[in-house]
This record gives sequence, structure tokens and C-alpha cells, in this order.
Amino acid sequence: MDKIIELAKELKTELDNLPLFQEYKRIKELVDLSTEIEELKRKIALAKIHENNEEHQRLLDEYNNHPLIVNYNSLKNEVYDYLKQISEIVNKK
Repeated sequence: MDKIIELAKELKTELDNLPLFQEYKRIKELVDLSTEIEELKRKIALAKIHENNEEHQRLLDEYNNHPLIVNYNSLKNEVYDYLKQISEIVNKK
């Protein structure tokens, strides 16, 4: 069991060093720290609470088309696909 844990740690270290994962983490941090994105999320939630459907949809579109969010979602999908491939390799019998 110790060998499996050690191999998993090595795999994580290797993944963390890949440019794809580094870029994903960098963009995720930018999204997490963005006051603009946070403000959009707040406005989206308020529009939904006040049942202002047109404003809610407009703000949601603005959020989903924001360059940081577009980039983040693209990278997130690439990371997911990469990890899925690794999972399929590891789980082969």
C-alpha cells in the first residue's frame, strides 16, 4: 500500500509540473481573486433573487463570455480530459 501512495504522490508532482496544470492553477487564481468576477456573481445572484429574468440572463451571458471565465472553462475541460485519460489507464485491468 505504501508503494501505491508513493506512486500517487509522484504522479501528483508530475502533474503539478505540467504547463497545462500550471496554467489552469494560474487562471483559477486570477478568477478567484477577480473583484470584477465576484461583482458579476453578486449581481447575478441579486437578479435571480429579485426574479429579474432579463437582467439575470444578461449578467449570466456577460459572466460566461468574460475572457477569464472562457479561458478558465476551457482549461478546466482540458484538465478534466487529461485526468480522465489517466484514470482510464490506472483502472485498466
